[in-house]
Amino acid sequence: MKTNLSTIGLLFVAIWILSSCAPGVQLIDVEKRVAPGYQVELSDKSISIFASLDGKSDSALVSNLAQGLATSLEKRLSREEGSIFVFSLKKDSSGIDPDIIRDLSVESNSDLVFILSNVSIGNPGIYPNKVPGSEYHSTFLQLPFVLSLDVYDGITAETLARLSVKDTIVWEIVSRNELKQSLLNQKSNEIFAGAALDIGDNISQNFFEKWESETRSLYYLFGSEWEEALNAAASFDWGRASEIWMRIVSSSKNKVAACAAYNLAVACEMQGNKDLALEWLSFSKKKYPLQLTGEYELQLQNNVLSK
Repeated sequence: MKTNLSTIGLLFVAIWILSSCAPGVQLIDVEKRVAPGYQVELSDKSISIFASLDGKSDSALVSNLAQGLATSLEKRLSREEGSIFVFSLKKDSSGIDPDIIRDLSVESNSDLVFILSNVSIGNPGIYPNKVPGSEYHSTFLQLPFVLSLDVYDGITAETLARLSVKDTIVWEIVSRNELKQSLLNQKSNEIFAGAALDIGDNISQNFFEKWESETRSLYYLFGSEWEEALNAAASFDWGRASEIWMRIVSSSKNKVAACAAYNLAVACEMQGNKDLALEWLSFSKKKYPLQLTGEYELQLQNNVLSK
């Protein structure tokens, strides 16, 4: 995880702690690494995307989406533009068997075969938004859509991932005159095609890890050791911060030991050891019932269950 110390003034915290018996709380911003939704190894693999044209979906829309997905994968994998090929597959995806997958793999010279199918756009939701006093009309257009994406190993024909996407595009159209509903209905396909790259990017994100911003709290008491540990944590040096808190946690003062144990739990989580983090929280609770312990413990337990 990455951390960034919040802008709460340490001087103010120190003065406040000196004038009270309660520990201070310092917030730090962290970026948490989140594993891919689908564990498919894409590195060093040749990839081809097939747009399944079953006669039910608009062929241009399906092809645009397939190209948007290819472009997004190329960027995420740092590959040259056009290195992931897009083909049309004039066949219903439900009729695809392992032999067909192997044939597609050979014909496209690809290790992985992506098949995009069942693309459908629902009825658009139209919401006029006339701003009083403005010479322009604003209209929000909501386009619900569904699609399916299957990923196969080209050699074994094993299904590596199966995605069913159901989402909505929200588009704002600004015009001098109020637009008729018939015109907006006609624009639906045009708008959807224009969003193909964004939709493809959202789909490809499922195969890559990402970072999510979160906030963590650290307890802080007056003294050079606490300040040094806090600065180490802010620099993402959780090992150094833990060394200091390990010395403090043996304090005969229960509240001091509880604060250090709580901070050790945060350090363990940041280093990927959530089970040990829960043990330190349990120790902290036995020493002294700090205000933040219960909520943090519940958060960690939920994260462990969802691993």
